[in-house]
Amino acid sequence: MPELPEVQTVLREVVKELQDARIEGLECLYPGTVIVDPELRGIAWPATLTGYERRGKYMLLHLSRGNSLIIHLRMTGKLVSTRIKDEASCHERACILLEGGHKLRFVDIRTFGKITLCRTENIPRFMPNLGVEPLGGDFTPAYLKQLFRQRKTPIKNALMDQTLIAGLGNIYANEILYRSRIDPQTPAGSLSLHKLKRLEEQTRAVLSEAIAMNGTSISDFRRVDDKSGEFQNFLQVYQKEKCPRGHSVQKIKQGGRSTFFCPVCQK
Repeated sequence: MPELPEVQTVLREVVKELQDARIEGLECLYPGTVIVDPELRGIAWPATLTGYERRGKYMLLHLSRGNSLIIHLRMTGKLVSTRIKDEASCHERACILLEGGHKLRFVDIRTFGKITLCRTENIPRFMPNLGVEPLGGDFTPAYLKQLFRQRKTPIKNALMDQTLIAGLGNIYANEILYRSRIDPQTPAGSLSLHKLKRLEEQTRAVLSEAIAMNGTSISDFRRVDDKSGEFQNFLQVYQKEKCPRGHSVQKIKQGGRSTFFCPVCQK
């Protein structure tokens, strides 16, 4: 599933496509992919982009006429910029039609992705309860200390809990914990302020590096130009046999997901 850096990469490129274009419409090509707010009033199209933001793994595109698009890529969703006359993918589930014969195709093999068209004031009704943004000003060691207080949940699971911290997934949780030198099985509530400071610093560093490299392409993730990200070339423990220091990487299961860590570096 695309995580925060991948979603930020896609959002950045989608904005480039939309900022000077007129949006002519939104087509649903697979049942359930497009959700429309029942309180949507009047005609939604044409429209222009008036603002945008990312919240966790969600992209929010604010449009004229007081409406917004909420895009969640889920496991295999991607947005690909093409011309209307170009051959469509058999996995195209929806498309955003643009002036001049262009379109953004929403391609999703597993069909879990969603695009919601809603009134901007109704966005909270269509969004889950999400935690703090790991690149935001509220993400501090003191905040994490309070957030994890008395929690016996392993820190790896806590990092991936979207109601606590929004945007982190399996790949980046592995990498952040390795760089922080923290065992992923450590109860979150037992971490000292010193270790939480290290966790905060490495979270920001890993995510910023990944965004700069257009995300990680392990399986399905692609940019809007259908090219791969590059951060997979700099992963240090995820799906690795050896860590950068030459120690054997151990693989265990946590919460149904594969955890990779170095028992030596992450004592």
